[in-house]
Amino acid sequence: MINVFQPLVGDEELKAVKDVFESNWIGLGSKTEEFEKKLSNKLGVNSSNVVFTNSCTEAIFQVFEYIDFNDKDEVILPSMSFLGAGNAILSCGAKPIFCDVDEKTLNPSYNNIKEKITNKTKAVFITHYGGFPCNLDEICKLCEENNLILIEDNASSPFSKYKGKNVGIFGDFGVWSFDPLKVMTMGDGGLIYCKSKDDLQKIKEQRYLGMSSSTGFSNSVDKKWWEFEVATSGRRSIVNDVMSSIGIEQLKKVNNFIEKRKEIACFYDQNLRILEQVDIPPELPKYMESSYYMYWIQLEDRDEMAKYLKDNGIYTTFRYYPLHMVDYFKEYKVSLPITEKVMNNTLLLPIHQSLSKRDTKKIVNKIREFYEKS
Repeated sequence: MINVFQPLVGDEELKAVKDVFESNWIGLGSKTEEFEKKLSNKLGVNSSNVVFTNSCTEAIFQVFEYIDFNDKDEVILPSMSFLGAGNAILSCGAKPIFCDVDEKTLNPSYNNIKEKITNKTKAVFITHYGGFPCNLDEICKLCEENNLILIEDNASSPFSKYKGKNVGIFGDFGVWSFDPLKVMTMGDGGLIYCKSKDDLQKIKEQRYLGMSSSTGFSNSVDKKWWEFEVATSGRRSIVNDVMSSIGIEQLKKVNNFIEKRKEIACFYDQNLRILEQVDIPPELPKYMESSYYMYWIQLEDRDEMAKYLKDNGIYTTFRYYPLHMVDYFKEYKVSLPITEKVMNNTLLLPIHQSLSKRDTKKIVNKIREFYEKS
């Protein structure tokens, strides 16, 4: 079966893990600190503005727990968001306000967000869909004018750029994912960016049992390294050096990963745009760069196409199923015509750095074959 998403790890990652094993310290330590510095350097931010968590879901929960929400506060987010975002909003006592998206980019627009703002709105949560950045100038200005907290979900768009700057660092907070299906992986794991270093320090304490001082090998200051102080309540949401050693090696390769994914996207563009039954993703503006996490097509007979491809050894999917259509969120259900349209006509094709040219040719040929047989 040709997978939609698939990691590419090899001997370099195995050696890095072996080195960590031989160090006799596999928990949170120097490798994680090294990875934070190298990754923040690539993002163009200070390492004191970022911190790892054990998953992107946990990163979202940590951010929402840190913000002081109450049951009257509203958070605007596209219904086509990762389930963890909706869960985190409810968990912190706020109310999710679902907005629509652009039909082609599948990103929330300025107008989609603006029409949902009320005097109860406290934050806006946006997703850069599939590597395609949102229009950040307009959205950042809208949030600033309305004194709203902006949180960027950058799980789908690591190293995508908007006007030369990495997305995920425009808002007050940003979250990343490094799970096995993402552009680069550390086995699992997430990242939090905070514009404010003070906010980051408090979240850093919150995600590690609320401790304001460290214990064990990482404590090189105190004479009694087994002692500690607690600044707030918190749970244990850290990563370890095994994960970070994988991440360091993946970071060395990620530019090549993205270039390979771009080649696949261009191949799809060239071969699928000639099919009148299929719409391909919109062309990126010159001031944007994509990390090509997803490639989506839109077609009327989406379900039949998905089944035909699966029967021929090609796995496809749709993301993200709209939260306002899920029974758990029925209290917040609204009419979102574009979202409800694209949930029925959008299909994600395989795109990852392990995909061969033979695979991509087969995918294109089977899509053509589907229409020839119709």
